Amino acid sequence: MVRKESNTVMKIGVIGGGKVGRCLASYLKERLVGITANSPEHSRQLAENFATEPCTNEELVERAEVLLLTVPDRLIGMVAASLVSASVSEHATGSAPAAQVPQLPLAGKVFLHCSGSMGLEELAPLAAAGAHVGSLHPLQSFAGGATQLAGVYMAVDGDEAACEAATAIATALGGHPFRVPAAERAAYHAAACICSNYAVAVEALAQRLMSRWLGDEAAAWQALLPLFKGTAANLERTASPRTALTGPIARGDVTTVAKHLAVLPPELLDAYCSLGLATTKLALANGTIDKEVAAELTQLLKR
Repeated sequence: MVRKESNTVMKIGVIGGGKVGRCLASYLKERLVGITANSPEHSRQLAENFATEPCTNEELVERAEVLLLTVPDRLIGMVAASLVSASVSEHATGSAPAAQVPQLPLAGKVFLHCSGSMGLEELAPLAAAGAHVGSLHPLQSFAGGATQLAGVYMAVDGDEAACEAATAIATALGGHPFRVPAAERAAYHAAACICSNYAVAVEALAQRLMSRWLGDEAAAWQALLPLFKGTAANLERTASPRTALTGPIARGDVTTVAKHLAVLPPELLDAYCSLGLATTKLALANGTIDKEVAAELTQLLKR
């Protein structure tokens, strides 16, 4: 088990030089002993950027106590399998017997993948080789430039040692660690996608429609952005998003919703109706409409 004393620093390695890997490495630079990417050239560049020694994945495992796997989801199992293969392979050099060749030390190491949706099955070969396995996923978007991690909630899972390491790293990042079991990772990730990805999709739909009067999508987004920021500010000030609901459905304005449906382009109708039905349920829960109005809206939107 990796249990660090208060006066020692956990040695962390990052396997994966994409946006997530680089971001975590920058926050953990005092603990970072190396970072690797998908090519030797990229790995050397990252080592220079983070003032660490260039290395391979196998060399990084030897240096680090905790390894963060920040590669794409589809590659997590492949990386795990390759490390296990390196640990059990017997490579003879010259006349030396294979048994004299040092093997990659996996036992006691901690491996944490940083996927939001994956369980721990992809790390099973590492666990079978004696490593501790788990996950650490910051509930944050890494699509932009500088990503803020202070105050971000971070999902952790794994065996005891892995959870301990993940919790310590989340705390070092300034985050709030919380446990999400492997069996519930898909549902957890769906919640994150609805919050982030689907919000982006909805804004893109609004932009497309607004561009009809402003000439292009860039101008349309500039027109919508203050409204979006105002909504985001309202959401930030409330403990529950549904309480920030405004608009015709929240007011029970069936006539206005019917007008929307009559003029919307066909390609937007399905999305509008699905979102409208969800909004109707929120308005009913908020008490801003009664059951009769909710039933009328539901019938109108189930076209």
